[in-house]
Amino acid sequence: MNQAFTPTQFHGGLDERQVDDFLDKVVRTLRYYEQGGQPGPQAPALPADHRFASTKFRRGYDEREVEEFLDRVTETVRYYEQGGRPDPQALVSPPESEGLAVRAMRWLRGDPQT
Repeated sequence: MNQAFTPTQFHGGLDERQVDDFLDKVVRTLRYYEQGGQPGPQAPALPADHRFASTKFRRGYDEREVEEFLDRVTETVRYYEQGGRPDPQALVSPPESEGLAVRAMRWLRGDPQT
């Protein structure tokens, strides 16, 4: 939920709107599994091929950052799709009551643990 990418302009980047739309699908998928959803045809799936338009003269996101983040997201979603479940301790809400999707995003970004 709090993922931020370095903005680009006047050098190559990825279309912000397309990346943001894709990340909305990521959040929906992670929330599904956070709420106990099971893998199967009813589960929201991420598009297998996520391609984003390149930008140069308008704002975009740093391509390397986006691709590295999406690689980690893809690994996590595949884990869930193969029947993996979060550690039961991870489902216990921390004091600020952030959801698993937010905690997963923090973990995927490599934020320090608190």
